[in-house]
Amino acid sequence: MNTTDLWDELGSLEDDQAYQILTQLFARYEHRREQNPADPEAEYFFQALAVVINQVQSCNVNRR
Repeated sequence: MNTTDLWDELGSLEDDQAYQILTQLFARYEHRREQNPADPEAEYFFQALAVVINQVQSCNVNRR
């Protein structure tokens, strides 16, 4: 599946489905890191996730 198709899929998700997907991704990468603490893919995932969380929280604070 290409990224355009994935964007379309993401756009059609309900909120609870998006939450389930995020939870599943987190669990998969957490498992990868437990199996191999030096896994660069898992490290990148968690770093990118932290950046996105900070960006979203910052945007939400600025809206208040």
